Amino acid sequence: MKRDPLSKCDGSMRQLDIRSARIFLTIAEEGSIARAAAREHMVASAVSKRLQELEASVGLELVERSQKGIRLTPAGDAMVHHARLVVQALDQMQAEMSEYAKGVRGHVRVRVSASALAAGVPAEIQAFMARHSDIKLELEEHETPVIVRDVIEGRADVGLGPNLFVHDQLQLIPFKRYDLAAAVPDGHALAQRDALRYEETLAYEHVEQNQSSALTQLLDYAAKQSSLTKNTRIRVRGFDGVCHMIGLGMGIGIVPSFLARTYGPAYNLRFVPLTDSWARPLICIMVRDRLNLPSAARALVEHLEANRDPAAMA
Repeated sequence: MKRDPLSKCDGSMRQLDIRSARIFLTIAEEGSIARAAAREHMVASAVSKRLQELEASVGLELVERSQKGIRLTPAGDAMVHHARLVVQALDQMQAEMSEYAKGVRGHVRVRVSASALAAGVPAEIQAFMARHSDIKLELEEHETPVIVRDVIEGRADVGLGPNLFVHDQLQLIPFKRYDLAAAVPDGHALAQRDALRYEETLAYEHVEQNQSSALTQLLDYAAKQSSLTKNTRIRVRGFDGVCHMIGLGMGIGIVPSFLARTYGPAYNLRFVPLTDSWARPLICIMVRDRLNLPSAARALVEHLEANRDPAAMA
């Protein structure tokens, strides 16, 4: 009896070539073999044949075909995820090899949170680059959940952000501890307090970052432990936006206390420390596997570790 090649994935998948991976991603993005063929400057029959060969090689149907186009199967969804990682990794490798050919001796991809940037990370990055001018550093600001995902999935070598999202695939190295405070307009009912509990702030309207922010998610969790309901009036991106809105009288907000030096005078704010046990986050250096980091990334981690705040170890 002849075996149906799509009946079972038995691990005999042939080596996936990068061209087929790119074509499959195009098919998935366009939702049509004809449109994918036009985008790839191929005839539709050649694209269809590539798809058939790919399905035969994995022993699974990757798309469902209809007169309206194609739709990914669950296996196709998984293939898109992995194919995209392969293509991104190859593109990154080619770009880095081109840089090495031009004299660059290392490349480090870094993701940082808004709190890490505000806590002095840029100065440490600048000091590192002054000592390692032959290393190219790619730095992007993201919210903490994105940083965690990028480091775990290999899109970043090093992450810097608060330890509000602990993950068993990450190695965390303490860098700097900070306190959270309630930022209120000068003259607010809470402005003269020396300290307060987070629950006490829930009597007022809040200004917060986007819901995908790690701090916002922490505050959502803390509010649920209270008998009061949090009323978020405005959401903005970044601490500057939060403090600006508070300064305009749009509410109060919870932010790192070290922002008082910059935004207190700028927006006429008072920063009142929180006494809650969770209100002392720790900014950490995040890596997937320290021992297997490229030499340039390892050099950055060692530099940051050598210049970390001693209080981070407390």
